[in-house]
Amino acid sequence: MYIGSHRQIVVYESLLELMCILLIISRGDVIDVWDQPPAIHFSCPDGSHHQHTPDYLVELADGTRFAVAVKPIDRVKHRNFDIELSYVAACMPPSYADGLILMSDADFTRAQALNAQRYHEFKKKPDAQADQALAAVVGQQTEPTTLEALVEQVGLAGRGFRAAFRAIIEGRLRQLVHGKIGLQTLVVAEGTA
Repeated sequence: MYIGSHRQIVVYESLLELMCILLIISRGDVIDVWDQPPAIHFSCPDGSHHQHTPDYLVELADGTRFAVAVKPIDRVKHRNFDIELSYVAACMPPSYADGLILMSDADFTRAQALNAQRYHEFKKKPDAQADQALAAVVGQQTEPTTLEALVEQVGLAGRGFRAAFRAIIEGRLRQLVHGKIGLQTLVVAEGTA
């Protein structure tokens, strides 16, 4: 996977973990991810001692670090996992992370997951020429337009589509109606009304 500007191997144990890590690394400010970081020892109110190994430890460009636990929402509800994580967070040393985040399948839509997956694929092969051609076209845009019309103006077919797709995820284009990004997606240049 590409995290920031470098290639890194990230281990995941389920489709849910894969979708979560793709969503996480599609943020522009993620610079590093550790999978299966060291366990955090914690105590429950009944005095019992346990340990929890987060699925990921994520570092952002500003130095903030978050431990991330990934669980299906059914298991979260059935096991009161969110309560257990509050005990973990209370015992987590400040040097470990700045916070603990629970991610479940209730935190994102199928469209968001598919967009993150496609973004990861499109990010593997940077295309400066297509990005520059897109920037030139977007600089002339003052009204919302479909991705299809924008790509046609760029004139690079699939390369233009991939550049526009990356621009949406990276915040240089704004998607006006949330959902799966495709040719009929309505976009506007970021900063335009």
